[in-house]
Amino acid sequence: MSTQFHAVADASARVTAAGGYCVVIPTYNNRQTLRRVVEASLHAAETVIVVDDGCTDGSIDDLHDLPIVLVRHPRNRGKGRALRSGFAKAAELGYTHAVTLDSDGQHYPEEVSKLVAVSRRHPDAVVIGARVMTGEHVPKSSSFGRMFSNYWLKVATGIDVGDSQSGFRVYPLQHVNRVSTWYSRFTYECEVIIRMAWGGCGILNTPVQVYYPPKEERVTHFDPLWDNVRFSCLYLYMNFSHLLIPLPHKRLVRREQPLWQGSVGASIKAAWKRMKRLADLPEGLGQGGPIKRMRALVHHLVKEKNTPGELGLAVAVGAFWGCSPWIGFHWMLAVYSATRVHLNRIACVAATNVSFGPLTAVIAFASIWLGKLILRQPFMVPRTTSWQVLSKFAYDSLGAWLLGSVIIGLAASFAFGLGTLYGVRYLRRRGELNAATDVPATEQPLPAVEPESSATEQAQPQASSA
Repeated sequence: MSTQFHAVADASARVTAAGGYCVVIPTYNNRQTLRRVVEASLHAAETVIVVDDGCTDGSIDDLHDLPIVLVRHPRNRGKGRALRSGFAKAAELGYTHAVTLDSDGQHYPEEVSKLVAVSRRHPDAVVIGARVMTGEHVPKSSSFGRMFSNYWLKVATGIDVGDSQSGFRVYPLQHVNRVSTWYSRFTYECEVIIRMAWGGCGILNTPVQVYYPPKEERVTHFDPLWDNVRFSCLYLYMNFSHLLIPLPHKRLVRREQPLWQGSVGASIKAAWKRMKRLADLPEGLGQGGPIKRMRALVHHLVKEKNTPGELGLAVAVGAFWGCSPWIGFHWMLAVYSATRVHLNRIACVAATNVSFGPLTAVIAFASIWLGKLILRQPFMVPRTTSWQVLSKFAYDSLGAWLLGSVIIGLAASFAFGLGTLYGVRYLRRRGELNAATDVPATEQPLPAVEPESSATEQAQPQASSA
């Protein structure tokens, strides 16, 4: 392999043990690159912990003369277990943070100080070295895998982590050692990010260089079939359990406003205020008539940072809840769903208004009719406005109402979600076009004015020729 590492040019950039940072390198049968990675890491940091995850190629014997801390597994247990063993050893030695590196030569140890500098400013955060995937020999599968993983991790946490599959990271040990995970192999690195984000830790990233050797020289232990199956199962489990099971996550970083306020009543009151605050509209969106408010809402959403797809999904979820039988609680369900899966709350709550005013009764009766039609039950509409009769009719038809509302809600979600997706995309493109063509007059280039002297000089030859 032709990987070239360079010693840290500035000696003051070397990570010392007194600073609380060390380097952890898990390895499994990477004899071609391991020693070079460890030597370069020793230039970058004072303490390097190598975790032998059951190596059988003799690579650990090549390190016998290097001043490292060695942790050994009797058999291969997976990268996640190797990292946890390294974290436990680092904490045992008194360190507060661990910088992790892959042993295949993909990362450049001289960039350790770059990640540590970010971590010192945000000690409770995980700092990820986001690989710049523009170099030679970068496999397309790695680029696609990163994009796929980044998307589902953002759905789970609401955070754009930059590179969810990079093994070049800084972990705060007091937090990562408290996280319990299901997976112990490559998927550990994605699961631990999700759980730490749920626990209140920040997830930051900084760009780093990456080296990919030619395909014939590349050594990898990633199984394209089973590891991708594990990743798919991980994201399915994490996202659906996060949405469907409304339990608080294990808190790693203390909240600014704790959930417990000293008594049950005070805690419920504070929770209610938080939920109302989450559902509050920005200033100006709740003023004026319905048309003015709608235009202000559209203008606000078009300028939001969310992508058209994310706004479309938020509107789809809100429209689904707006068609549900839980009249009066639509906005609460929308706030919960949007907060839980990190969607745009304003768009989600606004979309529940598909059933405002008289449309509420129309959608309710349409849902009951459709449900009874599917269940083959007679549909008899009460010819009265008595609340007791209507409420009994609704209660007796609850099953049909639920069934019909699911179908109508899905149809409304599809229609309003796609409408929002293409509508926001069109409005943003039109805005970009207008911004490009609408140049202020003060910015128009002025014609060049020649100095008077040059004009005089040009006139003299004309006079002489005359």
